[in-house]
Amino acid sequence: MNRCSTLGLVVLFVGGGVMFEAAVQAQVVEQSMFVSVIRRAEPVLDMTADEFIVEEDGQAREVLRIERAEVPMQVAILVDDSYGLSQNLSHVRNGLTELIDNLPDGQQIALIMFGNHMRTVVDYTTNKDRLRAAAGQYAPFSETSTYLSNAIAETAIALDRRGAIRPIIVLVTTEGAHGNTSRINQGRQQGTVLSPTGGQGLDYTVVLDVLRERMVAVHTLVVRGFGNLGTPQFARTNGSSTATRGLVIQSAGDRDRASLLEQLPKVTGGSREEIGSSSAVGAMLTRMANHMSNQYLVTYARPVGLIPPEKVEVKVTRRRHQVRSTLSRPIIMR
Repeated sequence: MNRCSTLGLVVLFVGGGVMFEAAVQAQVVEQSMFVSVIRRAEPVLDMTADEFIVEEDGQAREVLRIERAEVPMQVAILVDDSYGLSQNLSHVRNGLTELIDNLPDGQQIALIMFGNHMRTVVDYTTNKDRLRAAAGQYAPFSETSTYLSNAIAETAIALDRRGAIRPIIVLVTTEGAHGNTSRINQGRQQGTVLSPTGGQGLDYTVVLDVLRERMVAVHTLVVRGFGNLGTPQFARTNGSSTATRGLVIQSAGDRDRASLLEQLPKVTGGSREEIGSSSAVGAMLTRMANHMSNQYLVTYARPVGLIPPEKVEVKVTRRRHQVRSTLSRPIIMR
């Protein structure tokens, strides 16, 4: 083989390598996530791209870039209007107002109530005055909050239909389905019991699937000590009455509710706060608004053609920092 032929092979090999590298690079697609980095309950705002680690089913992915999340939010404030949350109306009203005040201006926000059913008090709007006025009129409406699971799923589907790119649900509720202990005790004495399910409740795994598929972050505030009756002693007897059997169903419904509330932050990348007194509602909702308003948009490379991962995990190299993340749909910047 002469020198010219050898040189031709070298050029061909080098050129082929460049073409192969370009082909490999073309076989990835960009995927973005909304990410909160929290340290001592406050958002951390000085992160760099090389401090983020993204893994899909345990496989590391290349982080391409990070930036402050300026994508407009679509926020559904979903509030339990059963008697259990209304032990101190002023605390709840003021807390909802503080949440609205601390969300950035220009966001689409709706105020929705649920209990035995769901009702939209203020549809999605950027008008904070309308939202504040409605929050200031919050009052108990339902005897139970058994529509919780349905309300979450229906709200997520509605956000999806609106084409929300950054959909968020802020859920304010109690740990149990019943709202008024005195009414339940009265029902026991009269031999009647309020049903906690009413044939309405979706299985909590179905609700989680709805949220996961629609990439909705759920931030939950649970007020403990109201609405959770537990299982009464006489419900364990063999010769239980119809009313007693109803109370057993209540306990099962609350267990399902507890499973949903426990899994929401893990599945959606939102947060969960628990308080024992309604006086802390305002502080907790203000904290949530601060976290939502100070997120990163993290973009990484995902290989084309792979089956969608079951688990996407975002970590940071800094110690003692909490990370929450929610997948995003494709974002077209204008």
